[in-house]
Amino acid sequence: MHTLWDYTDTELPCADSNRSVHMKDMGSMGWELISVSSNPVNESHIYFWKRPVVDGISSALPIDNSRAETELQQAQEVAKEEVEVNDPATLHSHNFIQKISVSNYSKFPKPQIVMIVKYRPKEGCFAVFRDELYKRDYPNCIARHMGFNEQKEFVCVSFMESIDAAIDLEGVGTSWLDSVDHLLIKYPNGSRTESFSGPVWGWYPNYENLRMFDDDPKALTVIVVKMEKSAIQTTMDLILKPSKIPNRFFSCVAQYKDTDDTYIHVGLDALEDRIDADKYFQIVYNKLLHPLVIRENSREFFSGPEDFVWFNDKYLQK
Repeated sequence: MHTLWDYTDTELPCADSNRSVHMKDMGSMGWELISVSSNPVNESHIYFWKRPVVDGISSALPIDNSRAETELQQAQEVAKEEVEVNDPATLHSHNFIQKISVSNYSKFPKPQIVMIVKYRPKEGCFAVFRDELYKRDYPNCIARHMGFNEQKEFVCVSFMESIDAAIDLEGVGTSWLDSVDHLLIKYPNGSRTESFSGPVWGWYPNYENLRMFDDDPKALTVIVVKMEKSAIQTTMDLILKPSKIPNRFFSCVAQYKDTDDTYIHVGLDALEDRIDADKYFQIVYNKLLHPLVIRENSREFFSGPEDFVWFNDKYLQK
């Protein structure tokens, strides 16, 4: 018998001393903790819950309170761990990958806008949502890179040629979201996605690596970085350069929304050499970024295996 679930989200400040009380209160109402996500901007944690629906009514049967606290600790530990994939070809196989070489990036125009969107499908809806997401065409995009993490959150990174294309994509995306609304868990603010975009400041593809390692598994990482206001120009001088990382396929630096002190870093690496947030700050710039950025107000939005790539073949016909 397939169980139907009701979902909800709660949010608490990171330093809240009543966390255990909150766990017990939610447990007494039948809620089971699914996962925990940090929100550095608000200095809080977001807790995702589910409970069974019986005869169309969300069940309020109590669960073990100690279990809720244990699940919380486990979820927070998982959130800090790197996504490890032993056989990505097996774990992420599907029929939608386009038969277009990644090396065709040399034929694409330089992106002017990057848009990043995260989705959280409901339990039991992962495969259906994945199919709906991957089978779409994106005529407004140059290319779109997609993946999902251990928490089964999907991320889509879209590169676009103009602001008009980005506006068109938002309009089309809203209509499409209406069609998959029943598959998604909403965020605390009621939104079906977590998203942001911005103009591209720097675009650095490594065409040689893209040609040599077309068929190798890849990893996608998105990091939002807050800069010290007094060090914005110094930071820009450091980050707006081609990457020297041996197994990097491309990196992109973009403005975060309409801010002037926050940027988006997007990197595509070989899966086994993935550069997540910790490595980005510690290794890539030899700790030179440390005094220039506010690490506690920066966050890793996504880091995990790339699962699907969509290319706009109109650029290949020119």
